[in-house]
Amino acid sequence: MFQVITTWNLTKPDQDMIADFSSLERRGYNREDVSLTGQLAVKIADKVILPLSVGDIADKRCPTRRDLYLRKGVGRLTTSRLRSLEKATWGHKAGSFVEKYFEGISGQHNISQPIQSYTFIRNNGDNYHQAFAVNKATDIAKLQALERSTSSMREGDTDWLLRLLKCNGKIELGTRVFHSFVKEIDSLDSSHIEFKRNLHPKPRQIGINSPATPDFIVPHLGIVGDIKTSIGFEAHFQLTCAGYALAYENEYGEGQNINWGIIYLLPTRNPTALVRPLTFAQIYIFPIDDNLRSWFLDERDKSYRVLSGDEIPNFPTRGEDIKANCPYCKLKAYCKEQGLQL
Repeated sequence: MFQVITTWNLTKPDQDMIADFSSLERRGYNREDVSLTGQLAVKIADKVILPLSVGDIADKRCPTRRDLYLRKGVGRLTTSRLRSLEKATWGHKAGSFVEKYFEGISGQHNISQPIQSYTFIRNNGDNYHQAFAVNKATDIAKLQALERSTSSMREGDTDWLLRLLKCNGKIELGTRVFHSFVKEIDSLDSSHIEFKRNLHPKPRQIGINSPATPDFIVPHLGIVGDIKTSIGFEAHFQLTCAGYALAYENEYGEGQNINWGIIYLLPTRNPTALVRPLTFAQIYIFPIDDNLRSWFLDERDKSYRVLSGDEIPNFPTRGEDIKANCPYCKLKAYCKEQGLQL
């Protein structure tokens, strides 16, 4: 997270007139602008449909939202049936693994000596990486097992992921050393960042399930952030931050505003097996303005309309890349049972 810290402190986007939040309307506490329709709220209250998480709404893997309907719609599957169908994916497990890695390295405190060399930082990085790998040996074994279960390179390469994490960990530690020498009283610091803070919005009002848990948040600066792993940045990643901003404001009320989103993206999956470059974390900072909030709320409403249908949505027969995300879907076994060629 120290790349986030130094990027924010050096650029100060909140002081650089990048965005004006004075007229922003779609705050989580402005019920008229962000609430679900009464009909949908009643369906949630009566458990006809189940409330969606921020990720359910923002991470649109299936173009028809069949995956959401099977889990939370009117004709949803039973819990036991879902358990029998759901299969973990390499991408999902890798994302959680990466989050743990960077949360852990943010807590490292080996910067006590006044002068540090590149060798010293590299050694610290190697030591952290080795200890993490030993502690998370079970998680690594699960990733390797999922990797072996598919023939697609895009599903992931666990050994390469570990190499990327080791290199990025050293960058994080080096950035921490830099920060320790140049930080000021009002600088964003690691003590300000809260990891995995549970937020408790009102699901019947705003349509976001409780708890909602962003990867990291800095309330006093109005920042919410998400750690992503993918081939590259995609615009819909920003929706996750918009959802958490609405959830925070809905819980804490007027004046408790979240204005900025940060995506910490580590490219982990290779688009081709021919070239495997070392890739490093990319930081995306953006205002969570009314346009982004409207996009999230539109996706929320579309998703709930799908959930309210009496039948499982049909899978489209035509369209560009309509099955592109099927390999990463936990419920692809269900569609295969229905005779779909995935």
